[in-house]
Amino acid sequence: MNISLSKSRTFLFLLAIFLTNVCTMADFAIIPAVGGLFETFDNVTLVTLIVTGPSLLGVFFCILGGRLADKYNKKALLVFGFGMFTVSSILGATFDNVWYVLILRMISGGISWGFTSSASLAIVAEVYLDENKRGTVMGWYNSAMAAIGAILSFIAGLLAVTSWQNAYSTYWVAAPILVLVILFVPNLAKAEKLIAVNVSDGNIGSIETNVAVDKTWVKKFVPLLAAFFSLGIVYYIIVYQIALYVAATGIGNEAISGTLGSLGTIGSGVIGLMFGLIFGKLHRATIIPTYIIFAVGFFALFISTSFIVTAICCTLLGAAWGNAYSFYYVRATIIVPPSFVATAIGAVSAASGIAVFLSNFVANYLKGLLGTDIVGILPVLAGISSVGAVLSILLTVKNRKEAVEMQY
Repeated sequence: MNISLSKSRTFLFLLAIFLTNVCTMADFAIIPAVGGLFETFDNVTLVTLIVTGPSLLGVFFCILGGRLADKYNKKALLVFGFGMFTVSSILGATFDNVWYVLILRMISGGISWGFTSSASLAIVAEVYLDENKRGTVMGWYNSAMAAIGAILSFIAGLLAVTSWQNAYSTYWVAAPILVLVILFVPNLAKAEKLIAVNVSDGNIGSIETNVAVDKTWVKKFVPLLAAFFSLGIVYYIIVYQIALYVAATGIGNEAISGTLGSLGTIGSGVIGLMFGLIFGKLHRATIIPTYIIFAVGFFALFISTSFIVTAICCTLLGAAWGNAYSFYYVRATIIVPPSFVATAIGAVSAASGIAVFLSNFVANYLKGLLGTDIVGILPVLAGISSVGAVLSILLTVKNRKEAVEMQY
């Protein structure tokens, strides 16, 4: 660790960081209230913006938040971002006015998310310099994200039965979390910094010297970002169109669609707990199983008409995505210099947000191009995943050869 913390202090620090995922997963408390929003406000466009607009706005603030975290106090940015989320989300339904609800949603789900997610992961990256430990903690962070999303959705669903405003009561949980952040997240601006020699892809993570001269990290980071973005679109297509898949295959109803979505979340959460072990063994090769599972899983969904097979595929696809999600965040912090770690984290978050937004457009384009439904485009997704698997294997072999050559 870059700073010295007792076991109890470390536990409280990690608890506070993990719980800030309430901001990242805030949409899960809104989804159960969507029906009530449409009934209350006779404006389809504005209600749609209330539901989906913040994620697109958050893309910009993820990048801005990352850059600010690299230049200024990370804890101060985290407290500011999560504090903004706490106030704007709790007050989000105080007035029964569509513009009021929209503006506060943009603040809580867009601006606050960008600042909070970038600062929290940047703090993890700076506290844990060893890439294996960093991978473990980031895996736990993503596992907590999945669990928190499921809990928020469940509680908000119960509260929204009486009225959509009641779903907002879920956000009161943010108040004690903000107190934990203020009390137990270390102020890294005051922490003693470690000085280390740069080791490319070694156990020290992103520590490097003479950054002004060495710009080769850009050549690694841009393809990594492109790979994550492409993989995200592939995965989010099936996530957001699972109901269409269920209807097209005739394997069930809305309840089955919800179950399949939950299985994917469970798979992602479980793999997050195991990610540190996986990354410690495979390192750069960690992403290869994701592409292979995607290729096999999408093809299996294409030929399957069985709920059991579909359920297994959705669980494995969710686990594979959880593996990829953790891997690309960790990998990004390893290949960039220390002064760009938070920026890289923000860029990865932004790539995920854009992938979410574009996934339905890409799916509809493919369906129109091929003249088919969601089932008919699954072989295309399997093919893209197969190409990704081959490229990942080749790049892993290349990196290992370069590492061996550097030793002689």
